[in-house]
Amino acid sequence: MKKRNYLRAAVAALSLAAFAIQSYGADQERAISAHNRSDKTLGQVERANKLIGKTVYSSDNQKVGKIDNLVLDLESGRVLYAIVNTGTLGIGGHDYAVAPGVFTDIRGDNAHMNIDKQKINGAPEFTKAMDKPEQWGQASFVNQVYQYFGQTAWWQGGNVAADTGTFHNVHKAKDLMGMKIKNTSNEDLGKVDNVMVDLAAGRIVFVILNPDSSLNLGDNYLALPPNALTLSSDHKNLVSDLNRDKLAGAPHFTKDQWPNFSNATFASKVYQYYGKQPYFETGLQPTGR
Repeated sequence: MKKRNYLRAAVAALSLAAFAIQSYGADQERAISAHNRSDKTLGQVERANKLIGKTVYSSDNQKVGKIDNLVLDLESGRVLYAIVNTGTLGIGGHDYAVAPGVFTDIRGDNAHMNIDKQKINGAPEFTKAMDKPEQWGQASFVNQVYQYFGQTAWWQGGNVAADTGTFHNVHKAKDLMGMKIKNTSNEDLGKVDNVMVDLAAGRIVFVILNPDSSLNLGDNYLALPPNALTLSSDHKNLVSDLNRDKLAGAPHFTKDQWPNFSNATFASKVYQYYGKQPYFETGLQPTGR
């Protein structure tokens, strides 16, 4: 009887060891795979118009509401915050400003966060008083949002306090799409078709240009680094020093065949073509203020 019990114990120990080795191997494989992906891809890069309207779920799998909009600063290339509406079908509820770093997964129709529903209900509200262009990029409000969600105020440094000043090229994503882009000679270059966003990283990866027909660039769209665009003095248009010849030789794609914007090779090619520093290669944190 004792010998049989010893045998059972030995078999159990061997099975446990095999399971541990298998689990370790799987963990190692996942880690290597994640490392390789990070070398070749960005995060989950999505079109802004597809992010807007996604149903938001908390870490306790509770339905919170929907992403109503994104507040973007082109100068720094950052998503300052998302506006989450807790109403039903956009009716009622409250609009809350949510730091982008709390989003963990945006695949499919849903967006998941690493905080519970109760945390959202105490977040800084995006009120009617806040809903003015001169208010969207106030550092005092953005800092309040980041502090509440335990996120780092990446713009703070040197003598710059996190709660002073303002961001300079701030837009709501819904307003940005369709905005005209002109060159420094006030000639039409086209309009913004969309904005490519890595929400969890809080980054604007590209602004997508639908070229004006006068440029004769065919059925092509172009991806521009966000900081290739400045705000016009009347705040009605975006301005770039690009011209037709520069755009004609740029990396492009057709309206019906969008590339994989999570591919860092493609992204690096675009940034380098326009003489901009690829943030995803260096980890640089531009202040934008």
